[in-house]
Amino acid sequence: MSVDTHSTQSRLVDYKAHYQADAEAIVDPQELDPVRRASENRRLDAIVRMLAPARGERLLDIGCGSGWLGERCRSLGVAVCATDIGFTGVSGARARFPQAAAYQVGDLYYLPFADARFDAVVLSEVVEHLDDIGAALAEARRVLRPGGRLLVSVPYRETIVDHLCIHCNRLTPANAHLHRFDEVALAAHFERQGVAVDKVQLMTNKLLELAGFPGLSARWPYTAWRLADALMNKIVRKPAFLCMLGIRGA
Repeated sequence: MSVDTHSTQSRLVDYKAHYQADAEAIVDPQELDPVRRASENRRLDAIVRMLAPARGERLLDIGCGSGWLGERCRSLGVAVCATDIGFTGVSGARARFPQAAAYQVGDLYYLPFADARFDAVVLSEVVEHLDDIGAALAEARRVLRPGGRLLVSVPYRETIVDHLCIHCNRLTPANAHLHRFDEVALAAHFERQGVAVDKVQLMTNKLLELAGFPGLSARWPYTAWRLADALMNKIVRKPAFLCMLGIRGA
């Protein structure tokens, strides 16, 4: 069953200003608490394994944030281009991981790249923030070559709570998340852009997170962690994240 989209009633007044300011608050991965850092490591493990980038492929990381994903892919011999909307965010990612990617400031609604430029495009924890998902995914598809791979990671069936903003006296969604998704809802966005869903993965059981499992299992092989996480999600269906991989049509 699809999850209804949670969305503000009016378009964002100035999304650029908001996310440029947001970039200044991005935390260096090494400064996260051990459990959170281990959890993020596993989420990135899952993304990279699902994407399966080959040496020499060109990958675009849209909304690169800390730059952590680019660093992981660079170690596999992938040519990474990482983009974010603000100079501060891009500068921070470059300072953390200077060799990870070719960094570029760019608006995901107007990507500064030629058509069919990349073999793979990733939007990791980005789509839930967007006012116009269709326009963003259309741009992602445009810069992706036919047969290329699009990977999107979002919170799964998130309960979005609105708070009254002290500055504007308007209801504002927590974490600036405008939408919530399940498999059907996200697949519909893929299909509207001519991207065929290839793989779907639910991960990071919330109860295991609360118990500190990511930290306890940080030294486990990925396959052992994945098996335990998947088993727990069968017993108590509380995954925190949804990853979807799609293939662009001709």
